[in-house]
Amino acid sequence: MNKRKKQLTLLCLVAIGIVMMVTPACSREGEAPAAPASSDIVLKAFPAPAGKLLFAAKPESGDPYDIFLLDLASEETERITRTGSSDISPAISQQGDFVVFSSDRSQTYDIYSVTLPGGQPNQMTAIVADETEPRISPDGSGVLFQTNAYGDFDIVLLDMDSGQQTRLTEADSQETQAAWSPDGEHIAFLTDRDGDFEIFMMEKDGSTKTQLTENEYYEASPVWSPDGKQIAFLSRRGSGHFQVYLLNVETGTETKLTDLPQTVNSPAWSPDGKHIAFIRESTGGDQINVINIETKEVYLLVDAFSKYAGLTWIE
Repeated sequence: MNKRKKQLTLLCLVAIGIVMMVTPACSREGEAPAAPASSDIVLKAFPAPAGKLLFAAKPESGDPYDIFLLDLASEETERITRTGSSDISPAISQQGDFVVFSSDRSQTYDIYSVTLPGGQPNQMTAIVADETEPRISPDGSGVLFQTNAYGDFDIVLLDMDSGQQTRLTEADSQETQAAWSPDGEHIAFLTDRDGDFEIFMMEKDGSTKTQLTENEYYEASPVWSPDGKQIAFLSRRGSGHFQVYLLNVETGTETKLTDLPQTVNSPAWSPDGKHIAFIRESTGGDQINVINIETKEVYLLVDAFSKYAGLTWIE
């Protein structure tokens, strides 16, 4: 695959914070993009929802993305950003005291932070390049993000106190969508160094990179379970639509979790590790659904907005 085609594929992975959008640029060579489902699934409402959901959303189809925080129990929604720019890829600290996100309000995508509740966004990066997919370390001291400042996309660690940036990947390939393990000792990420996007793991300082998945399809959106034993991720293998899979980090066993006729994206673990929320694309507008990991029953969680991008579930 030539470099231009890799860049197009990566743009499908990260351009607006939703992963693996089904376009010809995202397809494997010679593989037709999947057609949308002709009808939507009617789901039961998720019983007794608890915690908070952080996401980017478009209130109406023509609006830019802004960041929202929804209290699932009270159904109260806090709008964190409101600009004419696209604010995407939100992440929230474990303590729930600040949010980071990526925004193109300065023409290129940069990383911003905002203190909750009601703070003013603070620009954290100002490189003539795109910085997206920020992820806050469990202790709140650092933020991982991806940037194409070095040509290919690489993963960088930003120290919150000093502002110092450390490049963690330097391979001649695309490294993207980094995710912290719950203890902050490991980082899962995507790389196309073997020809298609697979999940790798490295130490928090960028050392000891280990491949975790290996197949002919692109993987996307790795996210660790609260106990650090599993990684939820997306794959399009076999079905034509991206679905949620589980990877046992210790044994390498992979399990398909969702089996829906539509593409899903942005998996997010519930705080208790028993459920995974995800965005399901549908003909009538996106929905946030949730699946019980044990029973595999899928429920409706949220469908108040036209389009969703990026998802985090906290207590």
